[in-house]
Amino acid sequence: MDTPLEESNLAHIGSRQDHDVKKAAAELEVNWDGVGTEVGLKIWRVENKHENGVPTFGINPWPEELYGKFYDGDSYIILSTTQEEGLVFDIFFWIGSESTQDEYGVVAYKTCELDEYLDDAPIQHREVQYRESNQFLDLFDKGIHYVEGGISGGFREIADIEEDKTLPLRLFHIRRSTDRKTRCVQVPHTCRSLNQGDAFVLDAGEVIYTWFGTLASGFEKNKAGTLSHNLADDAGRKVTRQESDVEDDNEEFWNLLGGKEEIMEADDARIINGPRSQDPVMFIVSDNDNELKIESVPVDKASLVTDDVCLIDIGTTVFVWKGNGSSDREKKEAMKMAQTYFRSCSSKSDICCGEPNIITVMEGQEKRVPGWPL
Repeated sequence: MDTPLEESNLAHIGSRQDHDVKKAAAELEVNWDGVGTEVGLKIWRVENKHENGVPTFGINPWPEELYGKFYDGDSYIILSTTQEEGLVFDIFFWIGSESTQDEYGVVAYKTCELDEYLDDAPIQHREVQYRESNQFLDLFDKGIHYVEGGISGGFREIADIEEDKTLPLRLFHIRRSTDRKTRCVQVPHTCRSLNQGDAFVLDAGEVIYTWFGTLASGFEKNKAGTLSHNLADDAGRKVTRQESDVEDDNEEFWNLLGGKEEIMEADDARIINGPRSQDPVMFIVSDNDNELKIESVPVDKASLVTDDVCLIDIGTTVFVWKGNGSSDREKKEAMKMAQTYFRSCSSKSDICCGEPNIITVMEGQEKRVPGWPL
């Protein structure tokens, strides 16, 4: 016997009552206390730990001293609160290249929870390591850089990172990509990591070196100089000197890298290319007649349907547009569909292209979304 919708436990999904219940649950998360009340940036890291063989998942605040530093084995939630006519919110969740599927699930769930806490007002951004949007990169005045490791790999506690000033030897690779953003990535401290197209900074504790490939750009050199200065400026550091534009005869530098070897060319295959754009394609997601469907539609503002969810793929980014009248099921499944869509699309399987970022935007928020295609 079929149960009428109004008599089932599905009748209230997406209702005011449903939202109130979810918000009440979100308010139990102590990490959300007081967020969204003032302009600024807040970051939390997903922590996947195992105690006596039992996994535990949660989030913890990331120290402000480490803002802009991301471990490739971790996932993070970033809340940006800015002032326009009132306070407006953007939630970014950043996925490290070595982050586990469990951590991804937690960061996605907690992002939705924070969205509920802020009454569905934020725009959500899914950011992938190496493919970060300009809007994300602009959050960090000193830029971002990646570090190998992560909480699931058992790296040192945050307190150790903050207090231990005897840092290990670190080599940073600075590259300006095709999207005109300059990124800094920690790489193995060996001569084999160098290439003639980019700039590098070697942090050896008391001495910080910068090395420039013959084809390194002015942007990359400037970024390397800024990074060297910022590293030397860290509280408690005992930097005796900074060696800029290291030459071939600097034996100390090459010995730290394990000896001088042949330097890779500027077009080395290991260098990660920037994301690619494409002509937009557009789909409508609907659950008419209790069946979830995805249908291709013309790329036009007139194709947006307030009762449905829309996906717009421009290659570098997939926009998930949620109509004000769309169902809770459509909203929940749209993100999953976006991921399934670009993973199954042959043009997205090219490793040089990688996974695009995803931006989730509610109807009426379009003017706040950089690069909105309609």
